[in-house]
Amino acid sequence: MQVIFTNVLILFLLLFLGYWMGLSKVVKHTSINDITNMLIDVSIPCTIIVSMIRPFSKALLNDIIKVSLIMAAYLIVISVVAYYISKLLKVDKMKQGSWIFALTFSNNAFIGYPLMFALYGNNGLFLMAIGNIVQNIFIFSIGIKMITLNYDLDEKVRIRDVVFTRQNFAVLIGMILFLGQIPVPKPVLTLITYVSNLTVPLSMMVVGLSLSRYDYKKMFTDFEVYRLTVIRMVLAPVLILILFKVLNIQANLDLPLAILFFTAALPSPAFTTIMAERYNTSIEFSSKCVFITTIISIATVPLLAGLL
Repeated sequence: MQVIFTNVLILFLLLFLGYWMGLSKVVKHTSINDITNMLIDVSIPCTIIVSMIRPFSKALLNDIIKVSLIMAAYLIVISVVAYYISKLLKVDKMKQGSWIFALTFSNNAFIGYPLMFALYGNNGLFLMAIGNIVQNIFIFSIGIKMITLNYDLDEKVRIRDVVFTRQNFAVLIGMILFLGQIPVPKPVLTLITYVSNLTVPLSMMVVGLSLSRYDYKKMFTDFEVYRLTVIRMVLAPVLILILFKVLNIQANLDLPLAILFFTAALPSPAFTTIMAERYNTSIEFSSKCVFITTIISIATVPLLAGLL
C-alpha cells in the first residue's frame, strides 16, 4: 500500500506543478494544445513502442486478449448502467449525454499511462494502452451518441477517427516487434527511449495545465456534477474492490484486472469536454465534470489503490 500511495502521490505532485505553471503563466494557456499534441502524437507512441521491445512472452499475449475482452465487457455494462442511473436520478436532459459519457469513460491516457507505468512497469503501461484502444473505439462510436443525446444532431461514426490514430499505430508497431522479435538498432532504441521518458511528467503536468484554464469558482456550483462524482469516483471502484474481495482476487497479481480497477477509479477523461466542444453540446457542464473528478481523484485514487 505504501509503495502505491507514494507513486500515486508523486504523479499528483506533478499535476500540481502543472497547475501552478498554468496559474503563474510560466506556461501560457495558448501553449497547452501544442504540449498536448506533442504528448499524444510523439511521446506516448514512443512509450508504447519501447514497452513492447522485449523477449516474446505467451503470458503477455494472453493478457492482451484478456484485457481487451475485460475492457469491452466493462464499457458495455457501465454505459448501460450509466444510462439508467441518469434516468433514475432525472438528470437534466441537456446534461444527460455528457453525464453518461463522463461516468462511462476514464482518463486512461494522461493519468492511466503514467500511473500504470509507475506501479507495474512496461507491462502495465502496454496493457493500459491496449485497454485504451478498446475505450477509444467506444468513445468514437457510442460515445458520439452519448454526447449528442437529446440534441437535434445526426452525427455519423467515422471509422478513421477510431482506427487511424498514432497510438493505435504505435501498438501495431510494438506488436510487430514483439511477435516477430525484430531487433531495433541501438541508436533508434536510445532515441525513442529518451522521448518516452517525457511521458510520465508531461502527462500529469498537462492535466494540471488544463485544469488551470478553468475558473475554479464556477466549477463547484453544479449539483449534477457532485452526484456524478460520487458514483464515478467512489461507488464504481468500491463495488469492484468488493467484488475482488468476495471472489478472493488479488488484482495486483493479475494485470488485466488491475487495468479494470484503475479504469473504474480514474477520473473522467478530457475527451468529455473535447467531444462536447466538437458537437457544441453541454460544454460548460462537461468541463466541470472533468475538473471535479480530477481534483477528487487526488484523494480517492491513492486511497482506493492502497486497498487493491
